[in-house]
Amino acid sequence: MWNDRLRIVESVVPQWKLLNDDERAAVRRTLETIDEDPIIGAPLFDPLRGYWSFLVDGLRIVYRIVADARFVVILSITRR
Repeated sequence: MWNDRLRIVESVVPQWKLLNDDERAAVRRTLETIDEDPIIGAPLFDPLRGYWSFLVDGLRIVYRIVADARFVVILSITRR
């Protein structure tokens, strides 16, 4: 990753490998956007309160903002 503010959990690696080149490019751009402004996504509600979602090109990126530590954890990248 280009910086240490974004963390990606191991379970996302297989999801990443299933994406085609266009999807990967869209996700990279989205991760840069999330890195610049983490609250750009939509906050989720119970039982997922504290998590955020961002939709791009038919993909849903779910992440969590860890404000105290000043980083964002990417939890999943799935097709809608």
